[in-house]
Order: sequence, then C-alpha cells, then structure tokens
Amino acid sequence: MKRIIFSGKGGVGKTTILSNLARLLARDGYRVLVIDCDPSMNLAMSLGIPLSDVVSLAKDSTHLWERLGPQAEEQEHGEHGLECTEEDLDEFIIPAADGVKLIVMGTIPFGGAGCLCAPISLVRLLVNYLASGPEEHDFIFVDSQAGVEIFGRGLASEFDLSFVITEPTPKSLEVAKHGLKLAGDLGVKRQIVVVNKVEVDEDLQMAKRELDGNAQQIMSVSYDRDVVEADKKGALLLDYAPNSSSLRDIIRVEQFMLSEA
Repeated sequence: MKRIIFSGKGGVGKTTILSNLARLLARDGYRVLVIDCDPSMNLAMSLGIPLSDVVSLAKDSTHLWERLGPQAEEQEHGEHGLECTEEDLDEFIIPAADGVKLIVMGTIPFGGAGCLCAPISLVRLLVNYLASGPEEHDFIFVDSQAGVEIFGRGLASEFDLSFVITEPTPKSLEVAKHGLKLAGDLGVKRQIVVVNKVEVDEDLQMAKRELDGNAQQIMSVSYDRDVVEADKKGALLLDYAPNSSSLRDIIRVEQFMLSEA
C-alpha cells in the first residue's frame, strides 16, 4: 500500500488532479481510499458525492475517540495500536465514482470553534492504522488543506510519495518549494511536482528553474478550458471531457507514478 499526500497553494487545481488520478487508478483495478483534509470539503463533489451524503470525522468522531481510549496521545506517537476495527470506520467511508472510497475530515462548524488539530490527529491515527493492517487498499491519497500547515502536524511522516501541485507563478512556486522542504523533513520517500495550467513551454521551464532540483520529478498539466466548463456545470472532468488535454496529462502522471511504484 502506498500513502500519498497532495499539497499546494489554494486554487492551483490540487483537488481536480487528485480526484481524476484516483478515479483513473480505480478504473485500472487499484483499490483507492481518499481522505479529504481540506476544510473546504470540495473533494466529495469532485468525486460525484453530494455534501448532504457526507458524514465527516470532525462532526461525528466521538465514538472513535472513545475507542482510542485515554492513551490516544501515546497512540498518536506510535506507542500503542488502535483499538478500533474496520467496522468502526464504516459510517465514515463513502463510496464514490468508479469504486473510489472517501473519508472526509470535515470543517470548522462555527466561528470561534477553534482549530482542526484534533480531526487532523485522528486522520493521522487512522492512516497509520490502515497502513499497519491488512492490505485492503493499494493507495491512500490525502488531500491536504491549502498551504503547508498540515506538514507541521506531522501527518505525512514516512509517506511514500508527495505530489506538490503548483501553477507556474512566483507565489505558487514559493509555496511549492516550502512544501517540498517540509515533506523532506518528514521523511517522505519521493516527491513529484505537477505544474498545472501550463500554457506555453516557458511556463514549465520557468518552474523548473525556480524549483532548482528540489523534486525528483517535475511534470506538467496543460491549461484546459474544459476543466473550467466542467466545474461550472458541476460535472466531473473524466465524464465531461474524457479526451481533454489536461486529462491526457493526468494519465501520463498516473503512468509515471505506477512505473515508479
């Protein structure tokens, strides 16, 4: 099983790339679990799930914490195993398009409710639990919140792969460089940068110069009006424009990832 985290500045297309990559893998016969850690919770809709069908960890996790018991902090640091079972997770696992499975961390319920530290800690526990149990998933994708804060929570520690999604713009590339550094600090084994919304070759070349060898591989996804139109219609790109240029690029990313697995 491979644990993979996706990060990047807000608006770079992280959720679009992740959701299509997850569905492509599922269509190829791989068992994919996606965990949405972005408080905006857009990933469910990108996988064909209405928000009304989502039961999030942040909203309804009391019994899971009870199952963890009073030593949850020690468990988080690997000193004890989780006491929950797959059945305890069933209510949170949502079937999505093409057989992808989804868990949604959730969002802040009201102003002044505090941070999402506890739900992020619970996600970390669950990922470690799933990784140490039976091989029921070939890939676990974690969609991080925008920016790099999630790396400070240690969620991606010892993950197999980090996908850093960026646009070919200075601000986005600065966030990408910071994310690459923090993922490296956590011992992520491999890092791939995907430069999204590339319009001309100079966009990609500029990104490569700015990143200056900080990633093992830099790939690109072209700017594609079909992505915008699919989003406007609330449609899934893989269904709306299966022959789009951006989807062909995402397929190349999938093929490269599988070749390196």
